[in-house]
Amino acid sequence: MMRLFFTELQKIRRRHIGLIYAAAFCITLIWLLWAMNRMEGQLAHQCYYYLLGGIPLMNAIFLPTVLACAESRLCDMELKGNTLKLLCTMQPRHSIFHVKLVISLFYLLLFILSEVALMPVLCRLFHSVQQIPADLMAVFFLSTFTVGGVLILLQETLSLLSDNQLFPLFFGIGGTFVGIFSWFFPDFPLRYLLPWGYYCVFLTVDLDYDQAARTTTYYPAEFPWAFFAGFLVFGVLVYLTGKHKFMNKEV
Repeated sequence: MMRLFFTELQKIRRRHIGLIYAAAFCITLIWLLWAMNRMEGQLAHQCYYYLLGGIPLMNAIFLPTVLACAESRLCDMELKGNTLKLLCTMQPRHSIFHVKLVISLFYLLLFILSEVALMPVLCRLFHSVQQIPADLMAVFFLSTFTVGGVLILLQETLSLLSDNQLFPLFFGIGGTFVGIFSWFFPDFPLRYLLPWGYYCVFLTVDLDYDQAARTTTYYPAEFPWAFFAGFLVFGVLVYLTGKHKFMNKEV
């Protein structure tokens, strides 16, 4: 398995997949610096809470498209070169699916760890005195990685099954609109029905906005563990379905 993993890394070294994630991280950083600079006086005691609410919003906006682009870049080499049939004679077919999945999860892991590491850096930069909410940050990491992992499974399956990569890309872009829609329309149950909405469902903080004083107060929210367990079951079903479809694909 490790040999196949490193072989795949060699194959994608010129695909610049890491740059896609790096671009999304840079945009998130720029937006956070701009937004936090505008409300610096309100962040002294709730900086971490603000980031735990703001970063998932940025993930909901950018990650579905980022994951779609990354999976398309990762999967289209064999499809463009029509080498999938040759590969299936040299290695088990399921290993192609699994190696690409592991590499995708590795990139996602680095991205989310970077976001977690960014939180104390920004809070220190803006002179926050709030204690690090390690439990909320751990839940943020777990939930973000889980949602991203399920979306990777969806995008990888579509990319491996599609001869034309436009459809998986449009699928991911559509997921971005679903995520944004579910975020700004909380009374509409769309966020519970489609996986892109779970960046919002799994928020670890909530807020109260005082319109008269024009101030926002953030506080820890009760995490929906029942929905998280159901989402894990959904992820397992996506994995089993995706692998089954790929194993039965004509090459």
